[in-house]
Amino acid sequence: MNQTIATDNPFRVEEQDIMRELAGLIVPDSPDYAVPGADDELIFADILHSALANEHEIKSGIEYAIGLDCPLSEAITELEGRPEVAAFVSLVMQCYYRDDRVMESLGMEPRPPFPEGFEVEEGDWSMLEPVQRRGKIWRDA
Repeated sequence: MNQTIATDNPFRVEEQDIMRELAGLIVPDSPDYAVPGADDELIFADILHSALANEHEIKSGIEYAIGLDCPLSEAITELEGRPEVAAFVSLVMQCYYRDDRVMESLGMEPRPPFPEGFEVEEGDWSMLEPVQRRGKIWRDA
């Protein structure tokens, strides 16, 4: 449960509205897969709470988005790949894939990865051979 009370929230109402709209543009809902968008009430509450840990970077990205002179739906391509909003995009993705409904839609059990862990299929290790042949590319400190 979110332990943040309204007066603890450092984001103004305008910033929260932009954050919600932007989150919904980053990950829209999908009726085909029966999953909500990132602007869903529960997911957005997680985003808002988690944003407190990285408040400064998130605020600067949101301020950048507010400063654009057009609706976010039109500016989304301009925001794509911008370092100003990278922290917010990362946060949205983390919170989105923590949601139980999203995990279930991916066929995963909605639980933390530890202590049980998840089984990972053995991959093709030969793909790493060019990297191993390249040798050391760093300098010793």
